[in-house]
Amino acid sequence: MEKHSTEFNWIDTRANTLRHGYFSNNKRLIYFGGVLQYFKYLSPQRIDVLENLKIRYTQAIALNDPFEVFPAIIDKGEDWYYKQFLARIEAEAEQFAFRSAVKKKQFLRARKKEFPNFYRCYTDEPWLMEQAYSIVMLDAHVQGYLSLSKTNKNILMWSHYAQSHEGFVIGFNSQHSYFNFGVSEIEYSEKRPFLNPLQGRQDASLFRTKSIDWAYEQEVRKSMEFVKRRPIGNGNTFLPYPEVLPDHADEIYKKVRLFDFPKDAISSLVFGWKSTNELRRSLVHLLEFHGLSSVKVMQAVPHSRKYEMVVEEI
Repeated sequence: MEKHSTEFNWIDTRANTLRHGYFSNNKRLIYFGGVLQYFKYLSPQRIDVLENLKIRYTQAIALNDPFEVFPAIIDKGEDWYYKQFLARIEAEAEQFAFRSAVKKKQFLRARKKEFPNFYRCYTDEPWLMEQAYSIVMLDAHVQGYLSLSKTNKNILMWSHYAQSHEGFVIGFNSQHSYFNFGVSEIEYSEKRPFLNPLQGRQDASLFRTKSIDWAYEQEVRKSMEFVKRRPIGNGNTFLPYPEVLPDHADEIYKKVRLFDFPKDAISSLVFGWKSTNELRRSLVHLLEFHGLSSVKVMQAVPHSRKYEMVVEEI
């Protein structure tokens, strides 16, 4: 116990020295040994993540961006819809395999009269909005997301996700096998992926595209499936969606789902600038408890001249 007390005091002393303005140059510590890290910003209350080695995979509907997995309504003119309609009825005609060219022509002529109804149906904005939002709700039933960042120095993220710099950041080794599957870099765009009501499948870009307003987060996202995949033949599988969706306000969409993560995936731990000595002691104790002596312990402090956070090894 005496040894632990000495280490805690040493960390506290070092942190206090940093607080009083003795800063070194801004170091790029995102890489350790040439390996990229992924970072998770956490509030002081989330010390249980390190304690229990469990972390939340959050449903898109419960995230802080209202546009998560929420496609825009397609914005196309009548000519575009007519071309799509013609392609559809031409495909139908091919399936019927008319022996007579005259009968095929008659079939197409009759079907073309249905275009006004087709156009009215697929441009009904309330219906399209309902279809678009149902994707958000369906997705919430089958998978969740772990939002990580490629930086541990962002001022806004320390403020928003680490409770005004009072929390901490866990760094993960991106080369660990834990990140071999389900990981996507978020793309930032001014244009939203749109819902094409004429297609039965949604483009995968919907699940990895966010507004450029979020670009500062440099997000990397890992997904986790809540349900077992089902086989559909030829070695392929699919995620079974529920046949009936509960109301969008149902608690099922915000249920907290925790999953184990391997402790040896942790590569660093950063104390927030305003984190308490008590929190630091507890975090270091948990590292020792889990046998994570190789994890680098660091402190985030304000740069002496720039609007930047500096992360230094303690």
